[in-house]
Amino acid sequence: MPKNFNIHQIGKMDTLINNQYVLPDSKKTIFGKMFLNEFMNLSGCEISFNAFGPGQFIPFNHNHIANEETFIFLSGFGECEIDGEKVKVKEGSVINMQPNAVRNVCNTSKDTILNFIVIQTKKNSMNSVQLTKDGIGVSDRPYW
Repeated sequence: MPKNFNIHQIGKMDTLINNQYVLPDSKKTIFGKMFLNEFMNLSGCEISFNAFGPGQFIPFNHNHIANEETFIFLSGFGECEIDGEKVKVKEGSVINMQPNAVRNVCNTSKDTILNFIVIQTKKNSMNSVQLTKDGIGVSDRPYW
């Protein structure tokens, strides 16, 4: 019987800054970016782990056709530019951007890595307002 899960170790967050992602269309390289779909075969969302060095930013502004993005900032500080408005971000900041929002993110620090996760999903793809509506209890109890 096939497993109902997929596990992969991406390594320590402090080594993520060494990762390189080459954009398929422009061939530009983004340092410190790792898309989980490359090895997790995600089917409902795209998730990226990001570690931007001091002064680093995405080398282009962008938006999306159908997907919203949620940025979750884990450590460091910087700025997001959304539709021309700059917003300061730091550990604990969470920003949801609608598909048509023109966006970018920059590590404004001179000596600290900005670590963040981006979750990209199709806008309006959640079909329940109640967060637990999709969950189904099972009879097995957890024992640790």
